[in-house]
Order: sequence, then C-alpha cells, then structure tokens
Amino acid sequence: MELHKYQTKVMDSKARFIGAISGVRGGKTTIGAIWLCNRIYQDYQKGVTGDYLIAAPTSKILDQAALPKFKEIFPKDWGEWREQPKSYFQLKWTKKDPDGKDTGEPCRIFVRSLDDPNAIEGMECLAIWADEVGLMKDQAWINFQSRTSITQGPVLMTGTPYSMNWFYRDVYQSWKDGNKDFDVVQWRSMDNPSFREEEYERAKKTMPKVLFDRTYGGQFTRLEGLVYPEFDEDELLVDPFEIPAVGLVFAGLDFGYNNPNAIVYIWEDPKTKIYYVFREFYQNKVLLKDLAASINHHQPSYVLADTQSAQLIAELRRFHGVRQIREADKVKEAGIERIRNLLIEKRLKFFRNRTQNLVEEFKTYHYQAPKADGTSSEKIVDKHNHALDALRYAFSRPLQGLYVNRVKRDFKSILKRRGERLTPSDPLTGY
Repeated sequence: MELHKYQTKVMDSKARFIGAISGVRGGKTTIGAIWLCNRIYQDYQKGVTGDYLIAAPTSKILDQAALPKFKEIFPKDWGEWREQPKSYFQLKWTKKDPDGKDTGEPCRIFVRSLDDPNAIEGMECLAIWADEVGLMKDQAWINFQSRTSITQGPVLMTGTPYSMNWFYRDVYQSWKDGNKDFDVVQWRSMDNPSFREEEYERAKKTMPKVLFDRTYGGQFTRLEGLVYPEFDEDELLVDPFEIPAVGLVFAGLDFGYNNPNAIVYIWEDPKTKIYYVFREFYQNKVLLKDLAASINHHQPSYVLADTQSAQLIAELRRFHGVRQIREADKVKEAGIERIRNLLIEKRLKFFRNRTQNLVEEFKTYHYQAPKADGTSSEKIVDKHNHALDALRYAFSRPLQGLYVNRVKRDFKSILKRRGERLTPSDPLTGY
C-alpha cells in the first residue's frame, strides 16, 4: 500500500506520544493500523514480546472503523482473532522472561472500547493505537500513559479534532511547546490523494467555517454556539479540599444504563455562598444499589433526579433507603439559565480531577449549527450531556420548595444538624 506524505511522517516519527490529526477520510485510521502492525513486527525482530492495545471511544466506532481496518492490514500468518467475552488477537509467538526464556504465555493485541476508560486497567502494553481520541475522556489519556509506563512504549493517537479537550491541551500543546516526547502530524482531508477535490470545495461552501476547519481541515477550533460559553477552566476549576462539616451538601442524578448514570455532588460554602461540585459518579450499566451506595457514602441532604425515571426514584426510596431523593424540575431552558447565571457570578466551581466528565461536557455541549440563512439555531445537540443534566437537576428547584410531607421532617433534621438554611439567597438563580 502506497502511503501519502503525511502518513509517511507518522511512520517515521520516533516520539513516545504521536498525534495523527486529520480531516475526515484523511487516512488516519489506515495509518493507525499500519503503524501498529509495523511496531509489532519491529519488536518481534528484536526479540521483544508482549501485549498491545487497540482502543476506540465507543463500541460503535471500534466495530465500524478501527477493528475492520486492522483486520484488513493484519497478516493472517501472525495469529488469529478471538471473539467475546474479551476480544483480542492472539499472536503465534509467546512472551519471554527477562532472561529470554519462553514463558509459554500468549502475546495478545487487546481490542477495547473506552466507554469506560478503566476497561484497560491492569494491562502492560508494548505499544497502543488509540483511534478517534478526540472523543475519549481525560481518564483514557491518563490510562494510556499508565499502561505503557513500564515498557516506555509508544502511543499513536489518531483522530479528528472534535473539541479543545485533553488531546489539544496535553498532546498538541505539548508538541507546540517543544516537548520532545510528543510529535504531531496534521493534514487536511484534501491531502489524501483519494479524497475528491469537488467534495472538499462543496463542504467548504456549505458548512460554517469553524466546523469545516475542524472536520475537513483537521484544525483545532473552539466550538461556536456553546450552551455555556461562560465556563472558564482557568477561573472555575479549583484544587480539591476536604469538605467541611458545615454547609449544604446536595446532588443531582441523571439515570442511564447504556448511557452513563451521572450523579454530581455539590457543597455550598455557607459564608461565601459559592457552590463547589466536589465529586461525580459517571458510569454505565450499573445497578440501583450502586447508585444508592454512592449517595449514601456522600450523604447529601437531598438528591433531585430525572422525572422520566419515576419508577427508579421510587425503587431507590423503597428498596435502597434513599429517602432524600426527589423529582427534579425538568424545564430545560430555565435550568440552563440558572446554571449560566451561577457561572457568570463565579458562584459555581469544580474540583479539578474529580469532575472530569462534567468539565468535558461543558466544553462540547452546543447548539445546532446555524441555519442556511445564517440565523442561529435554538435547538441543542442532545449528546454527551449526562453530567450536565445531573447538574441542572441539582439546581432545578428553589430550596424552600423541597421540604414537604414526611420528608420535610427528615430534611429539617439534617439541615439543623449541619447549621444550614432553608431559603435561597439569590432571587435570580433561586440559590
């Protein structure tokens, strides 16, 4: 297979961490598969044996892009593909111990979707190819480094620059700053000789520039039309501290299953009236007892949850002892405005490294692209917003509206113990 010049640059890179950033159909997935096969062959020639990893942000992307391309490139006489429950390629050769003796343990190429970034915990890899990394969470990047920390193996990260996330901050910027551990090769869709020029020009004429530059130009651009443009990492992220015994602790809950269940825990400083989101729970395919265990661990005074899941709310109350859970007010526009005002007032802050998914969602949650006539769309792209929904639910009801019936006595008792108030402090936000 003949490579174009940017793919060749990826193959020639000697950096530990390599970013291959291109527009769509630029050939980045192809070069990822070729690069990993080449790396495996080089290791084999040197007598270095061990495990490797292919990763993608979701099962869908893995099954539709990275895995089929790797199967196409992978030499059939190297080994075989093993299916579920834990899919991997088993290589024909086996691992050797530090003295060069054969251990009989198979060498594998693990294949994982990182819906849960911790799905690769415990691996030790000689090299990693991560495809579409722009859609992966911060924790994935941390885990890539951990999984190659002993071997000092290289990590190739291929993708389109979907947002100004960790891929931009920790990889692209490190390369721009001259860190020799990092290398970035960047190219347009048009730089792939197989990409048709007329398609490139058509997209250029019809798409908003910021989206075109990102999608076809392979450039990092700050997304226009963010729902929360007031969110500023530099001002609103704070180093974690121990939550004092005084001050209101409450939470918001967005139910999921295949999508993540998201809980955000918030503490109000009774002196400054600043709210700190100090912890998040963000995990799919968990049981109600797991949600209850998280809530009972943090002991919020109340939890406001998605009203579409009334049955789940009832089960948490009845069978899992989460008496303080209530239905949230789901009026989206009012909830968004309330969060925006708290951000503007600098009264909503977030613990660094403990609210990663929530922070990433703030940076990508956006309105649909402008209409053909140039007018702005008021419809939100309803994706990757589970933690944000939980946050909106948490602030969805003014405080004095929460304490009713039998729960009223429970809440008042909790509030009295903690020295907290029942009335809101801000007529604009209700908090």
